Amino acid sequence: MKTPTPHSDDRFEREWQAQEHALDHERRGLPLDPADARSSEYRLIARALRAPAMEPLPLDLAARIVRHVNDAQVLGERIERWLLRILTAALALSAAVVMARYGASWVPAFVELLPQASAQTTGWTGLLAACLAVSLLWQWGGRSLR
Repeated sequence: MKTPTPHSDDRFEREWQAQEHALDHERRGLPLDPADARSSEYRLIARALRAPAMEPLPLDLAARIVRHVNDAQVLGERIERWLLRILTAALALSAAVVMARYGASWVPAFVELLPQASAQTTGWTGLLAACLAVSLLWQWGGRSLR
């Protein structure tokens, strides 16, 4: 371990005296000396240390933050639901207007695109509809029993 040299002891002593001098002037409320920058810095430090710390955090801070975030989410979800309803209504209305205006010329074109139904197609379509009906009834029955 290195022992401090006398020169460094003098420097530490000067710093200590400057700090004490600044602290004394700060306690007495004397004005800052613009020529003594070191003393002014130490006085500012003493002032900052003497100032009260910031207010303590409330004990229920986490609960307040969670409540605030939940309220914001609920409001955002409510607004989103209403916007989706408005958009859906606007789309349905515009589709109804377009179908009323141009539907008469479209329907024959779409009917021509449909394949001609055969006995085999009708059988498979009936089987698919029956499977879907059984599946939906099974799910509805399971929910109603719970």
